[in-house]
This record gives sequence, C-alpha cells and structure tokens, in this order.
Amino acid sequence: MSLTAEERSHSTPSPDYRSAIADELLQVEETLVSELESGVEMVRAVTSYILEAGGKRTRPALVILSARSCSPESDGHMIRVAAAAELIHMATLMHDDVIDDAERRRGRIAANRSWGNQVSVLTGDYMLARAFAILSHDGDVPVMRAISKATIAMAEGEIRQIELLGDIAGLADEYLGIIAGKTAAFMSTCCRSGAICSGAPRDIEDALAEYGFNVGLAFQITDDLLDLIGDPALTGKPIGGDIREGKVTLPVILALERVTPDDRTLIERILSSGSATPADLEFVRRAVEETGSIEATREAASECIARALENIRPLPPSPYRDSLALLAEGILSRRK
Repeated sequence: MSLTAEERSHSTPSPDYRSAIADELLQVEETLVSELESGVEMVRAVTSYILEAGGKRTRPALVILSARSCSPESDGHMIRVAAAAELIHMATLMHDDVIDDAERRRGRIAANRSWGNQVSVLTGDYMLARAFAILSHDGDVPVMRAISKATIAMAEGEIRQIELLGDIAGLADEYLGIIAGKTAAFMSTCCRSGAICSGAPRDIEDALAEYGFNVGLAFQITDDLLDLIGDPALTGKPIGGDIREGKVTLPVILALERVTPDDRTLIERILSSGSATPADLEFVRRAVEETGSIEATREAASECIARALENIRPLPPSPYRDSLALLAEGILSRRK
C-alpha cells in the first residue's frame, strides 16, 4: 500500500529518490575515490575501473535517506558510513564474480577477466579492509557491530547456497533464508546505521531496519527474475546465470510447483547439470512464463514493498521519507 497524499510531504516529491540527496551522494563518491587511494599501482587500476563502472548506489542511499528522514541535520559521519557500506557491497561483488567465473559486471568486462582471480579477490579484500578502517576510525561501535553482523550474514548466506547446490528441494526450502542473508540483512543494516547516525529512538531505528529488510527481499526477488527475463543490454549480465550455476530462485521454484511431473524432472536435471545450454535456458524461461510464475514472483516482491511502506509510516513527513517510499516502489519496475 502506497503512502497516501496526506502522508507524503507537502512538497512535490521528485520521481527520482536520489534527487533529495544528490549532494550527499556526490560526497559519498568523493569519499570512495579518496579512500581507495593506494601506493600500489595495480590496486589503483582495479579500484578505479570498479568505480568508473558506476552503480545504483542503493546502499549508500539507504543510509543517507534513513538518517535524513530521522534528522535533516545529520552530520558528515553519515557520509562515511554510507561510503563504507558501498565499499563492502563492491567487495562482495568482486568476490561473487570470482566464485561465479563471471564474464561481465555492470555492462563491462568483469575485473577477474582482466586482472585474474588472485588480484580480484585481494582487491575485494582491500575494499573490505578500507570499509572497516573507515568505521573503526570514526569509532561508532553500534554501527560497527551492526555492519559486522550483516557482513557475516552475507557470507553465511552465500556459503549456504553453495552448500546446497545440487539439492533442488533444499534450495527451494531455504530460498527466503538465503536471500535474507545475502541481500536483505545488509540493506536492513544500512537503514539501521543511518538511524543510529541520526540518534533516532530505538523504535524508529527498528522500523527503518524492517523497512530495509523488506526492500532487500524485494530487491533480490526482482534481481532473480531479471536474471531469467531481463535485457542483458540493461542488466549488464547474460541471461540465465543462476540456472547455469544451479541456483534455485523464486520464479523457478514457483514454476516447479506448477509444471507437469515430466517437465519438473527435466528442469531439475537442467539445474543439476551445471552446464545448461541455450535451449535449456529457453525451456526453463518458457516454463516460468507459461505457468504464470513471472506474475507470481512480481506479486511476492510487491507484498514485500507493501510491508516496507507500512514500516516507514511512523516517520515524520519529509522529502526523505517520500524518497524512501519512491526507492521501494521503484524496485517493482526495475529493469537493471
């Protein structure tokens, strides 16, 4: 359920949630550049390449919007926490690309393809270390604890998914738990960290954390759907990566529940093979489409967003709360 007109701020909200925090996001970008300075030429080359690829900067936006929605006077500490969150996110993407042997990221050749796995892993480690150096330098123990806990959850979620590869039933049963760890926990913590930076009371901090959790679930569910039906020119990644890796995502889980026994057996064989052909990918995509599983997946994401919008109702009306609503609602129309 969207916020009502009365619950929106009296100013006209921008259709782009970033507009309300454009200056802050620019400061985050400047912080990222300065924090990734290194005396090692190869580190500079790889980190510059990653930064130039850009990105949605959703996690820094969640930190900043959460802080500003609680207190428009939030100070520069919020910017550094937002930058640390993005560094952790970028590090995990670099590690993911090595694990998945990815060819492309954000429409460009993945770093591991240009510099090799060793350099990519170590550069990801460098980014993680830089992120926690920022947090430790600022000495905000509650934020450090929250982000550390979420980073652990991300690693555990990824490892649990790998542990279950080949176990189609197990992956289906644990899908929500896996994406909660991989994605939702960190987005939740970005929001909680922003609230902590602003000195918000615990009930508001918890409400924002729950908002971030529901946004994270919707984000990953939508991401999983785009992996199957998205436009590679927009997503920057080839179609069907999850299927080729044997990952069982919500659209496929729903299709498995609705197809004939013979088609289910074939889809399970494709997922277990680790070498899906273009024809295999098309078969799975068509099964997802013909069983109505695309619409059902979108509905599941929509339910998460409805919960997220309920979570932020206790916040005082402001352009920042409006932007949190716009960020959440925009996930449902994601194309990349």
